[in-house]
Amino acid sequence: MNQEQITQALRLTNNDLVTKLSEEMTTKNLLAVQLTEAQQTIANLQADIEELTQQLDEATKPAEEIINKKENNHDT
Repeated sequence: MNQEQITQALRLTNNDLVTKLSEEMTTKNLLAVQLTEAQQTIANLQADIEELTQQLDEATKPAEEIINKKENNHDT
């Protein structure tokens, strides 16, 4: 191989590496965006669970108190 062929081969290798790096960076950035979106979805779902749990506690608390009072009255 002469110098020109070696130089051309190195240019092609360099171009391939630049292309591959670009693809990898794009993939990494896409995954980072997807991860951020997933984390936000998880945070929203956790907030929904907390709110629904509070609502359930509030909705069932009076019923539990009524049942407990009835049970206490029957025990006496």
